[in-house]
Amino acid sequence: MTTNPEAVNAMPVQPTDITAQPQAANAAGLTPAAAWSRRVRRIGGLIQAAFAAFWLARASLAIGGRAGDVLIAVSGVAVIGVFCYAIRVTAGTAPRPAGAEARRIERSVTVATVIELVAAFVLPVIVIAAGHSDWVLPSIVITIGPLLLWLDHLVHIPRYRLVGWALTAGPVILVATMSGSALAVTTGIAAGVVLLGTAAAGFHDLAGIRPARPARLSRKAR
Repeated sequence: MTTNPEAVNAMPVQPTDITAQPQAANAAGLTPAAAWSRRVRRIGGLIQAAFAAFWLARASLAIGGRAGDVLIAVSGVAVIGVFCYAIRVTAGTAPRPAGAEARRIERSVTVATVIELVAAFVLPVIVIAAGHSDWVLPSIVITIGPLLLWLDHLVHIPRYRLVGWALTAGPVILVATMSGSALAVTTGIAAGVVLLGTAAAGFHDLAGIRPARPARLSRKAR
């Protein structure tokens, strides 16, 4: 049995950030679910943006030629722009929460992410064995949808519900209506745009709650 190497690029959410300060969320008076909702938007959003770059690059390779070059250039600008925006507006907004309930949520997020990753390895193997190698990319995308639906249920991010259903049903519709390079291109562009847009929207949410910077002390007149 051969595992498809592209499956490792399917995981859009990762719950761990070793640089966070565990007590900050507690001090802010957030519930564990609310603190993890912020954390998923920030850490998950950064990884969603990274994998959006992969999907858009994959679509560019499938297109090829001048059109592919244009897509990779535009995609690169968009992804870099989203990362710069995230770095600028989300610092300090999503520290790692502490406490028993927060640890329970963290375990749930971790388990769900691992299940999604395993499914992203297994489904491509199944579709290849069934003789449908052009279904590999849709089979990876479809594993992301249930993860986002579970995250919405767990930490209440309503946007993830819409995106989750889109990434669950969308690949099925594409497989039913397309094949070959058209399927690969459409899948890559759709997944990339959806993930990048979801990440950017999460960063925008956090921008509204970013802690105010302390005012600088004015220098004494000489």
